[in-house]
Amino acid sequence: MKLTIRTKGVVEDSASMRLVAAMAVEVAILAVVRQGAVDGATAVCALLAAPAGYLFSYRQRHNSNLTTKILLSIGLLVAFTQFLSSVRTATTVDQARIPLAALFLWVQVLHSFDVPRRRDLSFSMVSSVVLMAEAGALSLTPTLIWFMVPWAALASVWLFLSSAPPAQALTPAISVRRFGSGKARTAPVRLAGLSGLVVTVSALAVFLVMPRLPGTFVHIPPFSLGGADPVGGFEGSVTNPGLPASTNGVVDFASGAYPGFSDVVDLRARGQLSNDIAFRVRSSQASLWRAEVFDTFDGSKWTIGDPTTVALPALGGGDALMAQPTDGPFNVPTTQLTQTFYIDSPQPNVLFAAYRPDQIYFPAAGLRVDRYDSVRSPIFLDSGMVYSVVSNVPITDPHMLRDAPPLSIPANDAYLQLSDTMPGRVAALAARITAGKATEYDKVIAVQDWIAANTRYDLTIARDPAGVDTVDRFLFVTHRGFCEQIASAMAVMLRTQGIPTRLVTGFGPGTWDPLTGYYEVKQSDAHAWLEVYYPGIGWVPYDPTFGVPEAPGSGGHFVTPEVLAAIGNFARRVVPAPVKAAAGVVVRGIGRGVAWAWHHAGAVGAAALAAAVAAAWRRRRRREHEPPEAGAGTAYRDMTDALTPAGHPRRSHRTPSEYLRELRADPALPPDVVEAAGLVVRTFEAERFARSKPSNADVMRARAAAARVRELVRP
Repeated sequence: MKLTIRTKGVVEDSASMRLVAAMAVEVAILAVVRQGAVDGATAVCALLAAPAGYLFSYRQRHNSNLTTKILLSIGLLVAFTQFLSSVRTATTVDQARIPLAALFLWVQVLHSFDVPRRRDLSFSMVSSVVLMAEAGALSLTPTLIWFMVPWAALASVWLFLSSAPPAQALTPAISVRRFGSGKARTAPVRLAGLSGLVVTVSALAVFLVMPRLPGTFVHIPPFSLGGADPVGGFEGSVTNPGLPASTNGVVDFASGAYPGFSDVVDLRARGQLSNDIAFRVRSSQASLWRAEVFDTFDGSKWTIGDPTTVALPALGGGDALMAQPTDGPFNVPTTQLTQTFYIDSPQPNVLFAAYRPDQIYFPAAGLRVDRYDSVRSPIFLDSGMVYSVVSNVPITDPHMLRDAPPLSIPANDAYLQLSDTMPGRVAALAARITAGKATEYDKVIAVQDWIAANTRYDLTIARDPAGVDTVDRFLFVTHRGFCEQIASAMAVMLRTQGIPTRLVTGFGPGTWDPLTGYYEVKQSDAHAWLEVYYPGIGWVPYDPTFGVPEAPGSGGHFVTPEVLAAIGNFARRVVPAPVKAAAGVVVRGIGRGVAWAWHHAGAVGAAALAAAVAAAWRRRRRREHEPPEAGAGTAYRDMTDALTPAGHPRRSHRTPSEYLRELRADPALPPDVVEAAGLVVRTFEAERFARSKPSNADVMRARAAAARVRELVRP
C-alpha cells in the first residue's frame, strides 16, 4: 500500500497556475542569461532544470517529499559554497556579479522542485521579479523589452488566477446557468488582458511624467578588466592598433578606428566610420567625451607640442586616482558630473571623459596624464571594460566670457603658433570677420557664425593635394569639409587674431536612450572640436560643426519627448513602407474626422446624447422583462430552461402563476416535476412581490428544486 501524507497547508492543484509561474521564471532566467550575467554551462542547466523541477513538483505535490527536501538542502549548501569560493577571487564588485547571478539562478532552480502550495508558487513569482530586476540592472540596451513584455503578460495572468480562492475552499454548485453567448467563457481572459493593459498603461504614464533626476555616484562603481590587452612599451604615448597602414604618408579612417586618436591629426585623411556602438555612457547630462589635445599645426597636420606625461596618484589611498589639473585652475563655478563608460568596441589606450576629469576609477594601475589633461592607459579599452570618471565641468555664460580680462599672451606662445606656409589671406579674412568686435568672446562668436554661414559639412570631399595648406583650401576653394577641417579653420583664424586655441579629439555626446538611461555613442560619433583660452577663466570648448552640449546642471528633466522620439525612430526603422503608408492614411482620416467633428460639435454632441439615451432605455426595458439573475430568479430561469424542451417554454406575457397552471394541466409531466415547480414559483413570487422576503434557506431549497426538475425531465 502506498503511503501518502498531505503536506501542511492546502495543496495547489491548479495546473494553469503552475504553468504560468514556471513560464514567468523561465522568461526571467532567459533575461538574465541574455545579459551575459552567467557562464554558458550555468545558463543551459538552469533553463533545462527549472521546467523539469516544476513538472516533478506537480506530480509529487500530495507527498511529503522528505527525501527531496533533504537533497534540495544539500544542493543549496553546495551552491552557496561554490558562490563563496568564486567570490573570493573577485577583485571588484563587477567581477562578483557572475557568481552572485549563478547563486540566484540555482536557488530558483532548486526551489522549483518543491512547490506544493500556492504560497510556494507565489515565492517563485517574487523570485522571478528579482531575476528581472537583476537583468534590468545589467542591461545596456532596450532588448530587455522583449523579455519584459511576455513576463508582464504572465504576471498579469498570475495575478488574475491567484485572486481566485483555492478549489478546496469553494462550495459545490447546486445549479449552473450557462448563457448562450461566449462572453462568460472568455470573461477570465478579457479580465486578465484588461488588467495587464491597465498596469502597462499606468506604468508607462508614470514613466513619462516622472522627471529623470541626476544619478548619484556609487563609492565603488562597477568596473571590469574585460580581458584588456597591455600596450607594449607604454611610456604615455597613444597607440591605436585598429588604424590601417599609411598611404603616401597619410593614415586614413578605418570603419572602427578614428585616426584622431593617435599622436597626429592629419587633415588629409579620408574615410568613414561605422555605426557600430563604440561605448555607452551612464551620465546625468550629455557632454563631449574628450580624449586628446593637439596644439601644433604645420598646415596639414596637428601634433602634440609637449608629449611628456606624469603618473596619476591615488586619491587618499582608495580605489580612485586623482587627475591633477595641469593647465591651471579654473576661476569659474563648476558642477560635478559622474560618468560610467561601458566599452562595446575596442578603443585605443586613451580615456574618454567630460572636461575636466577630477577622479578616475579604472581597473588597472599606471594611468598617466599630459599637460592638456588627456589621460592615457597602459592597457587598451577592450570590449567589456567598464570605468568611471568624476569631472568638475566649468559653467560659463556669455556675460562671464565678455567680462574676461584682456588678453596678454606672448606672441611666441604655443597656442598662437601658425604654419609658416599659411597664405596671408587667411589672417586677412579673420581680421575682416572680427573687425569692430570689442571683446575676445565677440570675436570668437563672429568667426564661428561666419563658418556656419559660409561652409558646409561634407564627408565626401576629395583628398587635398600634397603641399597645399588645408585650412586655406577649405576657406577659399572647397568651402566643404568635416569636423577636422571646420574646427581647424576656426582655431587657425582665431590664432591670427592673437586668441589662444587648441584642437581636441574625442566623441560627440551620442544619442540618449530614454528606455535604458544610457548615451549610446557610435564609432561615427568620433569628433574634433576646439578649445579657446579666456584669461582668468580657462579653456572653453567650441564646436563649430554641431554645437557644444549645454553645461550639466543639477535639476531633473522630463523624459516624455525623448521616449516619444525613441519610439518614433524605432517604428521608422522596423515598420515596412506599405504599413507606414497605410498608417498615414488612417491617421489622416482620423484627423479629418476630428476636424469635421470640431466644426459640427453641436450636431455630434446631440447625436451622441441621443444614442446614449436610446441605449440606456433598451437596457432598462431588457431588465424589466427579465427576472433577476440572483436568488430565486436564477432558480426560476433554470427551471423554465429545463422545461422548454418538454413543450413548456416561458412566454413573457404569462405570469409565473399562469405558467404553473399550464404545467399542472399537462398530464404528461410527472407529479414530482409539478410539485418541485410549485416550490420554485412560490419562492420566486415571494421574492419579487411579497413584503417578507424568503430566507436564504428557502432560496437554496428553490434552487435544489430547479435542479430536481432538470434531472426529472432530462431525456
